[in-house]
Amino acid sequence: MTKYHFEIVDGYRLEDPVGFELPSEDQARAVAQEIAKQIAIDISSESTRNVVVVDEDGKEVFKTPIKGDPAA
Repeated sequence: MTKYHFEIVDGYRLEDPVGFELPSEDQARAVAQEIAKQIAIDISSESTRNVVVVDEDGKEVFKTPIKGDPAA
């Protein structure tokens, strides 16, 4: 299994020092999308934040935007 780190990026990078061991990039993508969905509950729709997935070699393998609620 590969360790993936899920970082929040919005001009600054909030690093994930622990990460998760997952069997595939597809599963890491699904986790990133769920993280983005959960964060989006509390932010405005004008956010430019992203969840960035980084593998154990430091390579960015996926990025998904955090789309906030317009009413937030």
